Amino acid sequence: MKKFNIPYGKQQITQEDADAVLETLYSDFLTQGPKVEEFEHNFASYTGSKFAVAVANGTAALHLACLSLGVNEQSNVITTPITFVASANAVKFCGGNVYLSDIDANTGLLDLNKLENLLKSKTKGFFQGVIPVDFAGGTVNTEELRTLADKYGIWILEDACHAIGGFFYDSHNKRQICGSGIFSDLTVFSFHPVKHIACGEGGDDNYQ
Repeated sequence: MKKFNIPYGKQQITQEDADAVLETLYSDFLTQGPKVEEFEHNFASYTGSKFAVAVANGTAALHLACLSLGVNEQSNVITTPITFVASANAVKFCGGNVYLSDIDANTGLLDLNKLENLLKSKTKGFFQGVIPVDFAGGTVNTEELRTLADKYGIWILEDACHAIGGFFYDSHNKRQICGSGIFSDLTVFSFHPVKHIACGEGGDDNYQ
């Protein structure tokens, strides 16, 4: 039987990429230098958000986002079971409680009908937020999710680690790119080598 090797990840590194790294290595800053600010500015501009903050990795981005949203021991937060453990662990890091809501089998994304059923199963105010996950480049329709979130008084922390450059078309047929902050309160990205942009490691919080 013929064996096939399926790589975990396969990044593409160009000479331009290598030259950019060397430029930084030979500069006065190896951390927290001007290249970080340049990256934050360019990435925010690309997504259409007002701000972007570069951090160590996607898990750190999720953790910081949960802290900024006030997640604590009294917080009940919903996410999807089809994701990396960091989506739920970020809530647990803050002492919060995690509830899972199932996906749409056709898309792999959070099923908004099932999400509303879960929200309705508790008294209003029981849940504080939801962490939808954009999976394999596919994006949650955050316009529809925003309507649901406003109805039940919850925040949206969009885990777009798997969807840099992902987008959907809203009710006005306008292209909405992940991380714009128009519908989500915060969006996080990852720059791990298996993601769309490889930076060795790295994460990012986008917000309006």
